[in-house]
Amino acid sequence: MKIKILLLYGFCLCFSQNKTIDGIAAIVEDNIILKSDLSQMINITATQNRLNINDPNVYKEIENRVINSMIDQKVILEMAILDSMVVEETEVDQALEQQIENLIFESNGKENAEKVLGQSINSFRREFWYEMRDRLITEKYQQMLLLDLKTTRKDVEAF
Repeated sequence: MKIKILLLYGFCLCFSQNKTIDGIAAIVEDNIILKSDLSQMINITATQNRLNINDPNVYKEIENRVINSMIDQKVILEMAILDSMVVEETEVDQALEQQIENLIFESNGKENAEKVLGQSINSFRREFWYEMRDRLITEKYQQMLLLDLKTTRKDVEAF
């Protein structure tokens, strides 16, 4: 309840100062996916796959794929949290640095990567850390579930 009150206060503060307010793309339980986060992930996905997002059809296809993936990740995250899944901070730091290095490489330099992100690398690092943690938690949870699967030839044939 306190979080909702703080969000409402933040909304009123931004509204009263005539600042642009970020929109909500989706809500999964207590997790909100912001339009700015969706846009950033679309840009990253397009850069990694060398896709032209200036084409409206390509943009819409990437947008649908990315938002569905983000929603799925939040649903799995909720399940992982219920099962007390955690990751170490060092794992998050390493994965985030690898993501940043890949983005810089695929963008042909730090300046181009910052254009794709719409912010500095340091700002991205601070903001994306929690997203990376959540991603690692969901990946770890999925791996745990897959390791528990036992399928026999008989199961496959019956399917």
